[in-house]
Amino acid sequence: FNTVWLILLTIITHLTVNPMAAYALSRFNLGYTYKVLLLLLATMAFPPAVAMVPNFLMLKELHLLNTYWALVLPGMANGYSIFLLKGFFDALPKELYEAAEIDGASPMNCFVNITFPMSKPIFAINALSSFNWAYTGFMWAFVRCPDPRKWTLMVHVFNDNQYASASVQMAILVIASLPTLLMFLFCQKIILRGIIIPSFK
Repeated sequence: FNTVWLILLTIITHLTVNPMAAYALSRFNLGYTYKVLLLLLATMAFPPAVAMVPNFLMLKELHLLNTYWALVLPGMANGYSIFLLKGFFDALPKELYEAAEIDGASPMNCFVNITFPMSKPIFAINALSSFNWAYTGFMWAFVRCPDPRKWTLMVHVFNDNQYASASVQMAILVIASLPTLLMFLFCQKIILRGIIIPSFK
């Protein structure tokens, strides 16, 4: 149950915050776009373990430990996802947005009716990476939610494997890997549709 909630909240927030940030950097001529991109690249230069202690102290001060927000909030915005989405949005035809603006469409209407339908492959990649990050994040979930009632599946897998026999450990790992395989097969169709179909036009 905890794992399902974590995955749903992570995918929803990642597919809301990151695309909108990337859309703003791509569509509007902001004077500080270059500085923001440098900041995003800087976040990719350090491993996640570097930010683990500051994030833990911040969540402790806000009394958010042992909550779902402790798992979701620190990772809502991802520098790599925003950088990847911006590059994809930059490649979309600007004529579509100009025609929509002439018809009176607002920036949000352009995002919903133009950007979103044309960006399903890159959204599928983001959903897949968000799912993998939330589902396999053992250390992240264990540090921020030490209460066993808030443990995710991977924390239970680690805890159970310490006492189980070798055959039971292998069975647990095989069963735990099935959701990742199913998510990959689901997103694969959308990704390939965006790569293969345009090549035939």
